[in-house]
Amino acid sequence: MNQTRPVMIVEDSDEDFEVTSWALEKAGFSGEIIRCVRAEEALLQLCPAPPSPDQPVSTQGHSLPCVVLLDLNLLGMNGIDLLTAVRSSERPPAVPIVVLSTSSNPRDIAACYRLGAAGYLCKPLKIEHYVEKLLGLIHYWLATVTLPPTDGP
Repeated sequence: MNQTRPVMIVEDSDEDFEVTSWALEKAGFSGEIIRCVRAEEALLQLCPAPPSPDQPVSTQGHSLPCVVLLDLNLLGMNGIDLLTAVRSSERPPAVPIVVLSTSSNPRDIAACYRLGAAGYLCKPLKIEHYVEKLLGLIHYWLATVTLPPTDGP
């Protein structure tokens, strides 16, 4: 399981964050979890402003997450806004972004995939079903696929 890089969870609900974190732990992930309560925080970490010419090289680097788990319905900038901003950034990060949402609206799903989402998980109402889906998602992204390197292509 990929544990050398953190997982980013963009989630404003404390309860959903706790369930997702617990599922990560249950799936065997013991690495760092970065929580962003607002999409704006995630955008700053995923697409930082270019360093100024006088900024030392040592302060430019940051560890990109291996995967981003993004709640769609956030206050302020929502998940679709974040996907739009990441995709339109000068240097979009090579990080899969998986949307987690209670919305099963085909327009939301299509919009997310059009904007580069790597996956879309509809949150079931029953917590047991949500955990089951999360375990499958975590296993796929952290144990099955080969993720891009942190420094890009």
